[in-house]
Amino acid sequence: MRKADTQTEYGAPIHTAEGGAVYVAPDRVPEGASVYFFTRLGGISEPPYDSLNVSKKVGDAPEAVDENLSLIREAMSGRPAAWVRQVAGDNVIRVFRPGFAGEADALVTAEPDLCLSVAVADCVPVALVGELEVGMVHSGWRGTLAGVSGKTAHRIRGSGTQAYIGPSIRRCCYEVSEELAARFATEFGDEVVSGRNLSLQDAIRLDLERAGVEVNDLGLCSGCSPELFYSHRKQGPFTGRNLASVVRETR
Repeated sequence: MRKADTQTEYGAPIHTAEGGAVYVAPDRVPEGASVYFFTRLGGISEPPYDSLNVSKKVGDAPEAVDENLSLIREAMSGRPAAWVRQVAGDNVIRVFRPGFAGEADALVTAEPDLCLSVAVADCVPVALVGELEVGMVHSGWRGTLAGVSGKTAHRIRGSGTQAYIGPSIRRCCYEVSEELAARFATEFGDEVVSGRNLSLQDAIRLDLERAGVEVNDLGLCSGCSPELFYSHRKQGPFTGRNLASVVRETR
C-alpha cells in the first residue's frame, strides 16, 4: 500500500509504503502487474547495513533482516514471495508456489499474486511482464554474457512482453578488465563499452530486443546513489542487498 509518491531528482518516482519501506517503480506497467525496486530506506538495520537490507549473508543481524522482509511484505500487500539461491548463471526456474525455488538467477510464473524476488547490490534486476506470465532476473556480468534476460523472455508465454531494468551499477561507475570489456564488445558490439567502462544495461537491452521484448530502463545507478541503493563495488563487502520483485496480480 502506498503512503506517498515523491518525484525525486533521480527522475523516477519513489513510493513510501504504510510500514515505511521505500521503493522505486516504473511510471507505467501493463495492467495486472506490479514492479517493485526497493531502496535501502525504511528498514531497521544498523550501519553499515542501514536500513532495508534483505540478506542474512552479509553480516547483518538476522532479526533485523526478518523485520525488513516483513516491512517489504507489507509494502507488497502481504502477498507471498518466491526466491532462488543466486549463482551468477543463466538458469531459469518456473515456479508455482511461494518459498525457495532452487539455484538459479531467474524466475518465471503464471501464478497470480506470487511475488518473484531477487536481491542485488550493483547487479541488474530485470522485471519482465508478459500477457500471461511475469519473470524476474538477477543479471551480473556472467549472466549478462550468458544472455539470462533473453532466455527468461523466451520462457514467458504470451505476447507483448515488456522489460523493466532496475537500479544497478552503470557505465559511469563500472570499470572492468580490458579482457572482459573486449568479451562484451565481441558479443554485444562496441557501444556497450567505453574503454574499460561497461554498460550491462545496454548489453541487456540488446539481448532483450533480440528476443522481441520492449525495454524500459529506469536509468538509476547504484554507484551514483549510495543514499538510495547498496553498492558492493562502492561500499565494499560490508553492505546490504536491495530487493526487487514483480507480481502478476489477480485479474
